[in-house]
Amino acid sequence: MSNETPGYIPVSEWPDLEALAVGYGEHLMSESNKLNGKRLVLTFNDGTRIAHQFSDDNTLKWEILESAQSGKAEYKALEVRPAIFFIDFYKPDHEEQVTLILNTSTGQAIAGISGFHTKDNQKRTRTKFSHASIDGDSDSSNTIAPFQPTQDLIGKHILYRYTPRDAYEHIYHNQGTFTWHCLSGTEKGLADTEPCKMLKVAKKLYLLFWSEKIMPVESIVMVDLERMRSTGRFFCWDPKPKRRVQMLFGSYATVLAETDAAGVVASKM
Repeated sequence: MSNETPGYIPVSEWPDLEALAVGYGEHLMSESNKLNGKRLVLTFNDGTRIAHQFSDDNTLKWEILESAQSGKAEYKALEVRPAIFFIDFYKPDHEEQVTLILNTSTGQAIAGISGFHTKDNQKRTRTKFSHASIDGDSDSSNTIAPFQPTQDLIGKHILYRYTPRDAYEHIYHNQGTFTWHCLSGTEKGLADTEPCKMLKVAKKLYLLFWSEKIMPVESIVMVDLERMRSTGRFFCWDPKPKRRVQMLFGSYATVLAETDAAGVVASKM
């Protein structure tokens, strides 16, 4: 009798992340230049104020106003909805990848800052989120509600096509847990269940963040169930080539099913 488990792929046979990253920008939306020449100040919940000057199509200067600490970075800005931007840039002096989600019509913002730390003798990724208001001060920022946790994705089974070759399905179990499974492409057959975070940014538009247990990857994604696509990035330290890997990606989405398992359980009690 065979001891093999059909369909199961051991971790030792998983591809390295550099191989995974090939081609994932094929369905990425075009970059936006609407922020060119603008200066946006973000006031964070702890009172810190950081100015972002978008000098041209790909260069911004950031400055912490309280300390005058500053730096420059190459950035990419994507307008996922009118006046809602996904901005991504790397700060080499700090080894940090910064993703900003800005709703310039409501003044809402959130920053996801990813860096590295050592856990169990492995270099891992760690992301911290901070809510902010745009062009606010410490008083007015209290009047702008942060993006709120949502249950809208729970029970949804969604197919994401990142390239003509790479397709994944997601199943969202609760606000903190989802399962991914690669149906075709580089990771075909791989699957896992990961911790996640879900925030509602606008009607049918969500910020999804997850941290993978096996691969040292953390992803920040905007899921748009009105336009049926996703826009995001992952950031990690790839232990095989021993280098930083960062990638922007986009996909076309299809809702395959939607269930209310908790509701069924509750109705039987």
